[in-house]
Amino acid sequence: MVKGTNRPQSGVALCAIFAVFALLVACSSPGEPQDITSRSQPVTTPSAAPSVRPLTSHSSADLLVRSARGLSDGLRAKIRRASGVASTLTFVAGTTTLNGSKVTVAAVDPSTFRRYAPTGTAESDPLWASVARGELAVMHRKAAKLDLDLGGQARFAGADRRVGAFATTLPGVDVVVDRAVGQLLGLTEHTGLVASVGKADPGLVGQRLTDLVGKGGDVDLLSAPRAIPKSFVTGDDAARAFGTFSYRYSADGTITPDPAWVRENIRTERVPILGKVTCHRLMLPQLRGALADVVEAGLADEINSDEYAGCYVPRFIENNPNRPISLHTWGIAVDLNVPGNQRGTSGEMDRRVVAIFKKWGFAWGGDWSYTDPMHFELAALLEDGPS
Repeated sequence: MVKGTNRPQSGVALCAIFAVFALLVACSSPGEPQDITSRSQPVTTPSAAPSVRPLTSHSSADLLVRSARGLSDGLRAKIRRASGVASTLTFVAGTTTLNGSKVTVAAVDPSTFRRYAPTGTAESDPLWASVARGELAVMHRKAAKLDLDLGGQARFAGADRRVGAFATTLPGVDVVVDRAVGQLLGLTEHTGLVASVGKADPGLVGQRLTDLVGKGGDVDLLSAPRAIPKSFVTGDDAARAFGTFSYRYSADGTITPDPAWVRENIRTERVPILGKVTCHRLMLPQLRGALADVVEAGLADEINSDEYAGCYVPRFIENNPNRPISLHTWGIAVDLNVPGNQRGTSGEMDRRVVAIFKKWGFAWGGDWSYTDPMHFELAALLEDGPS
């Protein structure tokens, strides 16, 4: 993102589309902690705890299903039988405190959960032995924020526990523990499920699971849909596609881009549900396609055209010149159903609508750590549209 100064500048940025399920860890033995993500020196790996079974197979983690209300036996059975689902794994989740900070914790069976981690991590017996021993696997960012020591003690749910690993875990999960630890916390109901789709398209399977889960849950893509052959996730690629421009800005945080760039790239066209919109020319086909699918799915009433807050709205984020330029400046983001989907809330956006937008290459602000559920932004260009 480009921060504004009082001189004309140029730049572009696009957020990556999908959360990547990467359990990359720093694991420690009981004696001396070691970081298995470091390639500079060999890591001594103690034998696994007896309760951790050897890794005999590996599955990709393609979809994450979550429901605070719980996933019933019947619903889990329907998900397992859904077309394109190759395998599933359920877990329990909840909230507690870690060194006085509120955290989200997932309680898992390390012997089976490891199969859904990246290959190198899945093969690390010390990591999963650490979890099986009742130790904590803490997300890297959360560990850094709380200044935790690998191999040290941390106050977890009112008791001291050893930090056995640092990990980038499932989206929205700060700590991974063994199910026995979860039971001590009162976590017994299945609230999360990871699915592998094999050779199927994660985007299409995700749509099916969204229909099964309904409004009571969320379905997140952890692997990019097959229908998106090219994702613009770097500044250079995005700049070539959407163009760069100089701009001027005002004290109120609004921006005036180069008029030549505006003439070349910004269009006003009609789309389903919303009517006339003004957006970047490259975004309009995908916005139109997503909204057409919403109509076809019988979900048009879930988007209120009177609560649409625009697409091309050149400004800084929150109209603050000290913050990055909003993607609305490029006309590649839309805000829908604004009153019921304020920042920092889970929002009221129908998750089936969210899944359709994701299929069409949009990222959803409801997935962010500081949520913005009204916000959808173009994160990938589809060459031929969803398959």
